Amino acid sequence: MRHDIARALPGHVRVEEVQSGDQALSAKLSEGGRRLPINVLSNMTWMVLNGIVGAWYTPYLIRHLGIAVYGLVPLASSVTYYLTILTQGLNSAISRFLTVDLARDDIGAANRTFNTSIVGGLTIVIVLLPLALVFSWFAPQVFDVPPGFEREAHSLMLFTTAAFTVTTFASTLAVFSYAYHRFDLRLLVNVIRLVTQMGSLLVLFTVLSPRLWQVGLGIFLSALVSLLGHGVLWRRLAPELKIRLKLFDPSHLKQMLGFSGWVLVNQVGSLLFLNIDLIVANLVFGAEVAGRYGAVLVLPTLLRTLVATVDDVLKPVILTLYAQNNPSRLLRVSCLSVKFIGLVTALPVGLICGLGKPLLTVWLGPEFADLSWLVVVLVGHLCINVAVVPLFSLLLATGNVRIPGIVTLLMGVANTVLAVALALWSGWGYISIAIAGAIVLTAKNVLFTPLYSARILKLSWWTFLPSIIIGIIGSLVVGVGAYWVSATWTLTSLWQLVLIGAIISGVYMVAMYFGGLNADDRYLLKSEIQRRLKR
Repeated sequence: MRHDIARALPGHVRVEEVQSGDQALSAKLSEGGRRLPINVLSNMTWMVLNGIVGAWYTPYLIRHLGIAVYGLVPLASSVTYYLTILTQGLNSAISRFLTVDLARDDIGAANRTFNTSIVGGLTIVIVLLPLALVFSWFAPQVFDVPPGFEREAHSLMLFTTAAFTVTTFASTLAVFSYAYHRFDLRLLVNVIRLVTQMGSLLVLFTVLSPRLWQVGLGIFLSALVSLLGHGVLWRRLAPELKIRLKLFDPSHLKQMLGFSGWVLVNQVGSLLFLNIDLIVANLVFGAEVAGRYGAVLVLPTLLRTLVATVDDVLKPVILTLYAQNNPSRLLRVSCLSVKFIGLVTALPVGLICGLGKPLLTVWLGPEFADLSWLVVVLVGHLCINVAVVPLFSLLLATGNVRIPGIVTLLMGVANTVLAVALALWSGWGYISIAIAGAIVLTAKNVLFTPLYSARILKLSWWTFLPSIIIGIIGSLVVGVGAYWVSATWTLTSLWQLVLIGAIISGVYMVAMYFGGLNADDRYLLKSEIQRRLKR
């Protein structure tokens, strides 16, 4: 039992360390249970707010910059993500090591982890920043940039690179609100950051002629606000932790990097799935096509944000059950989590696919209505590929990250090769990029993720597949119903779309609860919620 707990905790701390910190750790878990309702509400609030602003932001930029110039904005973000992967692995390790140090009330170890992480982050920035600046300068020569916008493309890339540098340090400080279960304070920082970015953009676009550098400046200012906000939370939540660079421990940094190595490999593969589309679209089809593609790409991004919000609630349950060495309940909760996320995701997936043409017409304008099939390809497969997200937490809890990391990297490379090949030679146009991603990602999450997860738990290979299939059925039912409505009635306003979506959602949620979930699922779901709310 003790060995199981030790393996489940971050950094694989020693058994005697787990024993000495049991009481403090139990108190932290209880605090997390008591704060669960407000944390869930905070996550849901941020998801809704982020979705609303994201839906407004894209057409606003397109109207003021034009579709070809707008395409450089998500392209710059995609390029920056590739820099971020080199810091995310370390940040993941920092979060886990620092969280367990704080949970054990070991201030000495927490200070050592904190200062080691700062030196490690600073070293990464010193190495990457010159490379990032050089790439930013030559980006207009690498990508297709509309004539006359080369200098603005330079400015945008430089601002996003600077924002990446600031965010690297902000993410180190952000772990404190996570470790102390203060998602409400994280929400406050995120809201202020979002208001800063959008507020500065609105002011600059109103006072001056709209330019790309103003978008970049807004991104940079929001990163500064995030750093300041999380710095304030650090001083409020953990004033006993101070910056003392002499506490830097090379051996501890090596330990953290070793822990994060396979996480980094997995993230590289994931980015080759999620952030290769716009780069290929720009290089093969040009800036205008990339702009149109990038506008539609907002929809699957919002859906992934939705799932991440739900998974933030489910992940601690899976990790805790593994730590408690409760395999039967772990299996039931894992299957229910896959089924629940699949059924929840089926509703927006079906609505977006079925109402694709009127949605694009109302949201972005009639000139985007022809992208409805691109929407179907980008969004449709998510009923499968986000349903398996809880299984990633299961693999992390059991310490099985090496093989999934290798598989994700190989499949990410395969996705890149297939996307380029189809874009160049298939004759299908830009939709071929989305088709490549849908094929490779679905193959990975049907043929590997659920089967490997079942093998780790020593279960039948098909254990998790029924939970995935029910989400597919839900998406098809909602999608067909929504398409029938859009083909029968002409939907030309936002309120009509909202009304139709609300009616379909109401019917679906009732059917999902009584038809999608069986009696055991409903009992387990209610008992898990009640147990955590009573903590």
